[in-house]
Amino acid sequence: MAVPVGVDTHTYPDTIYLSAARDTDMVRTGLDGAGPDTSEHLAQASDEAQSGWEQTVEDMRRMAADRADTGYETVTIAAGDTTPKPPSSGDTDEWGLSYVVPSNFADDFLDAYEQATFEETGVYQAESMGFAFVVTECLDHDANIALFIAGTYQLQFAAPLVRTAMDRDQMYTHVQKIDGTHLGTIEHDDPSAFFPDPERIYAYEM
Repeated sequence: MAVPVGVDTHTYPDTIYLSAARDTDMVRTGLDGAGPDTSEHLAQASDEAQSGWEQTVEDMRRMAADRADTGYETVTIAAGDTTPKPPSSGDTDEWGLSYVVPSNFADDFLDAYEQATFEETGVYQAESMGFAFVVTECLDHDANIALFIAGTYQLQFAAPLVRTAMDRDQMYTHVQKIDGTHLGTIEHDDPSAFFPDPERIYAYEM
């Protein structure tokens, strides 16, 4: 069971957070057919990733329901793709977790983004089979708006972003549409909420 990281003082009394299967690394042993079959490992990883993602989205919805019960307007977004971007990727210096959202969620995000000043962040995450499953909650207590974004990414690609975030003591969430249209950026002042154990992520680096 994952532990919420970077949580604010507002509680979620009835929520079960981001439960996931045990963390298991896929290992390919030998090239001569001995040892576990690679295709079997890949199928297992795919199945567990799908299960972890479904659980993540379900948990996000429970969190949002708890917030709604306390009077918040809530927006939940399940990203179609999540990329841990270091500054060296792409044509700009934009870095952070970059989420691609389906077009039908774009207006919901913009409505919340344009109304709110997000001054508080809660990050909830779990790991399984080399994947990170994360829900970021962005809060504006004055406007009573809670934005939830769920995503998943492979830990082996995250190390360059983690180093940047820890070195600069900042973190960013970027949201864009499938066609690349940038919808908004949210700044976070505590990267350790996203990466509480950087060395663990560095160990996945290839």
